[in-house]
Amino acid sequence: VEAAARSWARAAAGGAMGSGHSSPRKAAGTTRSLPSLPENPDPELATAYSCDVLHTTKGLVKGNWGNFRADAFYRPLPGEAVRIIRHILIHLLDISRYAEREGETLIDVDVLGEGSYSKVLGTSSVAAKIISEREMPWVHKAAEENAIKADRLAVSSCFYGHGTVTQLLGGHFKGTVLFMERLEPRGDQWSEADTKVLLGEAERIARVGFHNDLKLDNVLRRAKRPVVIDFDLWTPWTVKVAVTSDCLEHDFQELLEPQGESAARGFREYYDLFALSLTLLDGPLYRSVLKRLQALWTMLEAPVLRPLAEALGPTKILEVPFEVLVRVPLQGVTVNLLDLRGNLFAHLPDGCAPSGVLPAACEQLPQLCRSNGVYWP
Repeated sequence: VEAAARSWARAAAGGAMGSGHSSPRKAAGTTRSLPSLPENPDPELATAYSCDVLHTTKGLVKGNWGNFRADAFYRPLPGEAVRIIRHILIHLLDISRYAEREGETLIDVDVLGEGSYSKVLGTSSVAAKIISEREMPWVHKAAEENAIKADRLAVSSCFYGHGTVTQLLGGHFKGTVLFMERLEPRGDQWSEADTKVLLGEAERIARVGFHNDLKLDNVLRRAKRPVVIDFDLWTPWTVKVAVTSDCLEHDFQELLEPQGESAARGFREYYDLFALSLTLLDGPLYRSVLKRLQALWTMLEAPVLRPLAEALGPTKILEVPFEVLVRVPLQGVTVNLLDLRGNLFAHLPDGCAPSGVLPAACEQLPQLCRSNGVYWP
């Protein structure tokens, strides 16, 4: 099994951080350097990757500090797989000093991010998302299932597999660990070509569901090309707004399904881009997102947006997830889903129009509901 894993790893050597994973299919112009995700996990990999995290024989505390059970792996990890798994988990459990005392030379492990539900660690080639057992069961299930769906659609990082870590000494941590390709940082530079790619990815994601957390913090790069990550909240019909360990939700299936697949895809894309727009400063990227929202509005107004406004009524339409806080810049204002006029106004600088006058650029945009939280002139 280890020999087979090494053979796969050599074939995938270019597919970690940098060129990402490839497949015989090409993902919207991006070469992915690993074969397509197999239909079923490989039980031999699960057997090979299940391991003790650290066994110590020196010092006051001796024994096994924890174990990792590989629940399902679809592809071999690149490089020394078991060593990568163990060293990431040694870092997670904060027991590096005990490993070094045993004479082990540890791989460098970076903290890549920490969100509401998870923490992400990484080596040079592999990223591991860790979700504590304290989180609701749906969080674990969604992370596993959506990572696989995103890989099959070729819209996110390459997924290797997942398992369960259990701490046995020095603490009581237990959680799910998902292993995936480590991508490159997004960086500070953003081009018109990057915007085109991001908008294209948003459209592809919408074919399957609402991403529900589309923002630049969830955009990394593979071979310099933007890649959307973090599909934990991806759902076909439901908008989810994360709140601590749960979500506020609204199910759009009854509204969208009768309108056909095109309308459903369009509205999913519209909502995700609406949410993205509220995380952006005014600039070329924001204006391109706003332009796409206008185009989608034209397509959706009659079949979806007006029926939505009528179904919700004047009170419900002003609640989350239809009225959402503008996160950048932080002005403490909210903008409504059905108000592109207010969306632009919230992004404009003070003094862009005479006092008491709505800027002409805003007047030209559509509005079915006046945002409750915008400081109107």
